[in-house]
Amino acid sequence: MAIKVWGIDVSKYNAPIDWQKVKNAGVKFAILRVGFASTSNRNNLYLDPYFEIFYKGAKAVGMPVGAYFYSRCNSVSTAKKEAEFILNAIKGKQFEYPIWLDVEDQKTLQSVSRAAMTKAVVTCLEEIESAGYYVGIYSGKYILRDNLIDSELKNYDHWIAQYASRSTYTTYEIGMWQFGGEVNFLTEKKIPGIGSNVADQNYSYKDYPTIIKRVGLNGFKSSDKENTDTASNDNPEVNTTTSNYINVKVPFYIKTLTSVNIRKSPSINSAIIYTVPRAGIQYRITSISSDGKWGYAPYRDGWITLNKKYVQQV
Repeated sequence: MAIKVWGIDVSKYNAPIDWQKVKNAGVKFAILRVGFASTSNRNNLYLDPYFEIFYKGAKAVGMPVGAYFYSRCNSVSTAKKEAEFILNAIKGKQFEYPIWLDVEDQKTLQSVSRAAMTKAVVTCLEEIESAGYYVGIYSGKYILRDNLIDSELKNYDHWIAQYASRSTYTTYEIGMWQFGGEVNFLTEKKIPGIGSNVADQNYSYKDYPTIIKRVGLNGFKSSDKENTDTASNDNPEVNTTTSNYINVKVPFYIKTLTSVNIRKSPSINSAIIYTVPRAGIQYRITSISSDGKWGYAPYRDGWITLNKKYVQQV
């Protein structure tokens, strides 16, 4: 965890919010509740009445934002319905932080098997991701252990809820940690500018604004700088024949066929940030470079060749 950025997540219960005061207090980002599914009927979906107000207010003072939806999906059909609702709500907006699916409703978690619940969550995330958004799951360590199949969610960023002095979730790397709210062991629970004085507080361990803007997700246009034309053709990661590269709609998964490098940007001249040690390692690809030769793997926050000689679609 190279960085640690302090932020909050808010809903109608935190209104009203003076965003300038919040920013002056040192808050660096805010995750806004898009909406929620009804407790009485999971098919009834509602927009948080302050979502639009909070979005405009945060943007007006230059506060980076993300969004979350309180989910009660437990099937493929309800997952797709939630995804459609979320996409309609966030359309035309820009988010520097991920779009998170909040999975914690106990009644929902206990309504179906772990496999069915996990399939619903993955379906919803995939639907949103395929529309061009960086997505992740918000949940607790015990829910991920007991109610979901976490290994099937490992390629999605995790935002872990655990009010404690430290996070004890260690299964996979976490992107964000919700460490406090009404109960807070690390900071003062009251934040200037928050109507209720108290808001859930978080640390982000990834530079999401840079990642999201660079790849061109969440309403932003890609700022990638490709420079593959100058690379020598005898390099195993470069091939001038585009038919030798995987070319399918994102997101998709690849599996390495040998050891291969992951680079900071989609260029053979870019710095190597990780070397995949062997064949058989899978990565989720969420974006393809403009020349079609590189795929962005959010798990490593880097670019991997799509040359079929070195990777294959799974």
